[in-house]
Amino acid sequence: MEDITSEKLSLIIDGKCSNNDVVIDNFSSLKSSNNSSITFFTDRKLIDDLRKTKAKVVILKHEDRELRIGDWIVVDDPYLAFSKVADFFLKKNVFKSSIDPNTKIGINTKVSPGCYIGPFNSVGNNSIINHRVFIHSNVSIGNNVTIGEGSKLHPNVTIGDDVLIGKNCEIFAGASIGTDGFGYAQDADGAWNKIPQIGSVVIHNNVDIGSNTTIDRGAIDNTIIKSGVKIDNQVQVGHNCYIDENTIIAGCVGVAGSTIIGKNCKIGGAAMILGHLEISDSITISPGTMITKSLKKSNNKYTAIMPFMEHKEWLKMATKLKEKGK
Repeated sequence: MEDITSEKLSLIIDGKCSNNDVVIDNFSSLKSSNNSSITFFTDRKLIDDLRKTKAKVVILKHEDRELRIGDWIVVDDPYLAFSKVADFFLKKNVFKSSIDPNTKIGINTKVSPGCYIGPFNSVGNNSIINHRVFIHSNVSIGNNVTIGEGSKLHPNVTIGDDVLIGKNCEIFAGASIGTDGFGYAQDADGAWNKIPQIGSVVIHNNVDIGSNTTIDRGAIDNTIIKSGVKIDNQVQVGHNCYIDENTIIAGCVGVAGSTIIGKNCKIGGAAMILGHLEISDSITISPGTMITKSLKKSNNKYTAIMPFMEHKEWLKMATKLKEKGK
């Protein structure tokens, strides 16, 4: 196999090397490295770890170069660069295509010979599994499902009927995509009548969905997750939601139905977003914040439990409360 040199990695991350010819065969943290590792340094609180590291090469900022005794690669953002290096090493693993004989494949379903399907999986009728899809064990895939090239499904994932998953997506263990939305109408006697959920879920390219996250299918129209969205573990996305490109959502967030979330938003853990709201582009919602009305002012940050407000106003209020408590 071709040697992985510091020069090759520097080209991947647009960096500059102290030595182009260093051979590297693994990535690691500062503490767990060995003499053929590459690692990264971003926080000067970790100077002791940097000095003690056994790593052959350290990715760091230009202004931190003098702290390193040994070889380095200088970049603008070491953390981002390291993520690209780690991804490169992981993709060096050989992809061995095969379909386990214990997998059940439905009628008229097309499975690329260049994919991997592990044991005890079920794929419904009229579905399409594209090239280099990797499906672990105990995955349930419904009818009329399409899974795009290079996507990966971890164990115990459930994909409902008619779901469309794009290229290079990763869905982690226990996630449920395309289950019925929570839709009921109350009659005169107080009984709840279920509203049929006949939409589906459309997931575009390069989307990650964390373990035990649920994305409900639409009541009539589809729930849509656009390209580049990253969703953490144990998140609930209600029916008919629309989440635009490159938004990131941390764990335990709840998004009620028919909410529209813009591009490049950042939603902190355990935030709560009520239904039928619109969140504009590039908005940050702090952890634990409840959003009860639409946020149409882009590039802003909102913080608090109840009521929420602009982050700078919340800081003023918190300061006053702290002063009163003395």
